[in-house]
Amino acid sequence: MVNAVVQFRPAIVTLMGVHYLAAIAVHVLLTWQTVPSLALPLSESAGDPAQPCVPDQCKLPGCRCAGEDIPGGLNPANTPQIVLFSFDDGLRTQDYEGFYASVFNGRKNPNECQIGLTFFVSHYYTNYALLEDISVLYGYEIADHTVDHNTSSSTTQDDWTGEIMEMKEILNKWGNVPPSSVLGFRAPFLATNEAELQVLYDNKFLYEASMSTDNMYWPFTLDYKSPLCIAPATCPNNAYPGLWIVPVINLQQKSGTPCDMLDGCTDPQSNQDWIDLLTDNFNAHYNGNRAPMGIYAHSSWFYRGQGRDGVLKAFLDKLATMQDVYVVTHTQMLDWVRNPTSLDQIQNFDPWKCFTPPQPRCDYHAPGCSKWYADSGYLLNTCTTPCPPHFPQYGDPDGN
Repeated sequence: MVNAVVQFRPAIVTLMGVHYLAAIAVHVLLTWQTVPSLALPLSESAGDPAQPCVPDQCKLPGCRCAGEDIPGGLNPANTPQIVLFSFDDGLRTQDYEGFYASVFNGRKNPNECQIGLTFFVSHYYTNYALLEDISVLYGYEIADHTVDHNTSSSTTQDDWTGEIMEMKEILNKWGNVPPSSVLGFRAPFLATNEAELQVLYDNKFLYEASMSTDNMYWPFTLDYKSPLCIAPATCPNNAYPGLWIVPVINLQQKSGTPCDMLDGCTDPQSNQDWIDLLTDNFNAHYNGNRAPMGIYAHSSWFYRGQGRDGVLKAFLDKLATMQDVYVVTHTQMLDWVRNPTSLDQIQNFDPWKCFTPPQPRCDYHAPGCSKWYADSGYLLNTCTTPCPPHFPQYGDPDGN
């Protein structure tokens, strides 16, 4: 399904006493952390037509056929149920202080470590001082969602390269996110094409997270043919060895209409309906093959009804009572998929262990640079100094 929420770039933004900026994204295993990563280099060649997967020639940790089988051949009872939360677009102060902080900060997994959260960040309206603070202090993952948020399934390879790689540069320059830590990408409107995958492969991204499905697929690599072809995603024709697909497993509503993001779910009429939707879908994963359950949204979802943050809190409260459920980032999830570890050994799984956070370069309430650019109509908040002469944007990521 196509996400109905569209982010536009206004010519002028009114402050209204609130600091706006650009981008929501996500990433936990930043190089600031001491948590080891199991990331592998991608293969050196791609572009050949994808063939049906040959399991004997596609082995973990670097290759996996598409399927509903549990990695490592584990049985469900000894497999951790992974839950993924992510939010797309600009990371704004009012969304963080109004919702994200109270819902997610300080919650623990069964190993007593902070739960994970992934932000797929686009540029405009992101507060980069805030982004740096929460990625450093909480280990939230920051991932790429393009600069302008205006790509589609017809975007050319040159435009994908600019949108994706300049966003990566912006995250590094203004959010202090090391390029090696930006491992994932989600396409705006979940609209992919062959050119997008080629750019991700060429630039050694670890995973793509836009392709929806009604099946309980575990993540797989594009060494071989992909079965995911639901519009607006484009079914990959070619092979991209080592590039992982994190399927967007649709939420199933009681009406029978699936939805890929919370924004697109139309059945729930009350907060209890929302809790029931999440609980029913969780039970389908938990009592089935325990494929990772994804709960994906834009911040606008919180504003469409009173108490939406309470829905997620109630759901997380339920998960907190279960010793075999882990809420992790997309990269932490893939660390497990590439190195399946049974529940009786999960306490020793290094990528999910706690880390000691370093201090961010500044407090986001007092950024090193806070400048309003009247010519573009945007505010830049960042720990990076000095302020650039121009507001960073597509074609000018460093603002010079």
